[in-house]
Amino acid sequence: ESYGRALSEAGEHERAVAFYRDWVEREPDNPYPRHHLAASLGEAPERCSDAYVEQAFDKFAASFDTHLSTLQYRGPELVAEALRLSLPAPAAQYHIADLGCGTGLCGPLIRPWARSLVGCDLSARMLERAAARECYDALPKAELVQFLLDQPAAFDLLVSADTLIYFGELAPVFAAARAALRPGGSFVFTLESSPDDAAADFTLGLSGRYVHRRAGLGARLAAAGLSERGVASASVRYEGGKAVPGLLVTVARDQA
Repeated sequence: ESYGRALSEAGEHERAVAFYRDWVEREPDNPYPRHHLAASLGEAPERCSDAYVEQAFDKFAASFDTHLSTLQYRGPELVAEALRLSLPAPAAQYHIADLGCGTGLCGPLIRPWARSLVGCDLSARMLERAAARECYDALPKAELVQFLLDQPAAFDLLVSADTLIYFGELAPVFAAARAALRPGGSFVFTLESSPDDAAADFTLGLSGRYVHRRAGLGARLAAAGLSERGVASASVRYEGGKAVPGLLVTVARDQA
């Protein structure tokens, strides 16, 4: 797996493509090489497949938290800071969903605001880790968009740290978020960002994660009935000794 990415990052484009093509031929049902072949070819499917996400995170669940600590990962801290800036003091007053909760790193930080706290994820092994933190009221194994659509007007607050990087086209996410939020509810999330002069609103990076152009958010949010409350440049992680550019975004559903 790391060999193919190393080839890509070293500029060995043709060798990386050949490596992933061969892997796909040998394991046609394996979503991992298919996803990274698309990235190597400069393609950008609208989102990662559920199978890719489930396989990748089931595999890394046991070492996930330790690995993130080596990347100076601070997604949950950024989300919690956004809540401190935009919400009243925590008093266990909100119904909250943690979307793509993973091992539950956000849980302890957002629990003080929660009357109820639900975390959803596609990886059963990640959810096992989240359950061990004993701060979630429920932890369904579910795909993010469908989870939201199945619970209309159920939440006052949605949070998503380092999860929407596995979605390219965000319009379905925003529409589902609006449906699941109560009037006036908020959605706080992080993204990895591309330069303002990027040709496309989203691209699939060699990391296998999507990067989004800031300018591509506004129209999609407006179409979904969400309004921007704050957008700040913020790096969620370091890779290769460098901060990965990102965005910390707070949006809200209208009162209607």
